[in-house]
Amino acid sequence: MTQLFNINTKSLWRVSFLIIFCLITISAIAQKKQKAYMSIEYKQIVNEYRLLEVTIRTRIDGKFQAIKNAPIEILMVSEDDEVLITTINSDENGFANLAIDKNYSYFKDDEGKYTIKAVYKGNDTYKKANKKIKARDLFINGDFVDKDSIKTIYISALELIQDSMTIPEKEIGYEVFVDRLFADLKLASGDIVNGKAQITIPNDIPGDNEGNIKLIILVDERNYQTVELSKTIDWGTPLIKEVIKKKNAATISYVAFMITSIIVIAIFGLLLSKRISNKS
Repeated sequence: MTQLFNINTKSLWRVSFLIIFCLITISAIAQKKQKAYMSIEYKQIVNEYRLLEVTIRTRIDGKFQAIKNAPIEILMVSEDDEVLITTINSDENGFANLAIDKNYSYFKDDEGKYTIKAVYKGNDTYKKANKKIKARDLFINGDFVDKDSIKTIYISALELIQDSMTIPEKEIGYEVFVDRLFADLKLASGDIVNGKAQITIPNDIPGDNEGNIKLIILVDERNYQTVELSKTIDWGTPLIKEVIKKKNAATISYVAFMITSIIVIAIFGLLLSKRISNKS
């Protein structure tokens, strides 16, 4: 009986030890994994491509830090399925970009909206994360007209619903910028009403040597995410280069005369100083 009790006691201790070990291991793994924070931006570059920008980071000591080389799956989502478009990797700053062909065929619902999803499956260090966006195609066209020194952009907008182009029912806010190296210069803002808008551009915008400027029409609406139309056009003021005047013959002769005079005076002063020294 005593021997049986000892065996049961040993078995109980072993089971207890195994349970404690598993709990400690699970707790260590859970504590080791850090949360991954993901954000996603979607931009329609009119007549060019669609740009998907994903950022993935973690937080250490209250500060965000990039998750490098994180494989991020980009999926097209339908009502019944998710189709992998491709996998992209984050760079040293935690950024990953994907340019999607403008003619890519999306799964769309009855309202013409489609869903794109970014998925990070995680690893031994970071937890999994995912984000998705919904958008509808918006097509912007700009007619750039310069008449009697009045520069005007006529904007027209159509959206695609159930394979047919229609005029947006709601007003759509827009902004117009001039592309600059550090911060774009905002020129105007307003609403596209019944698919139409009109913008007058100032005549005194600094341009490059030939007066070229890059104008950007930007729509940032939830239904479309971000839509951008850009055009480089010679509507700016040409950059004036400083003209260096050529030295004429008279100027060159004057400089030569001054140099010769200085040399003669220096030699005369040296001779005079020696003569004075010899007399003394």
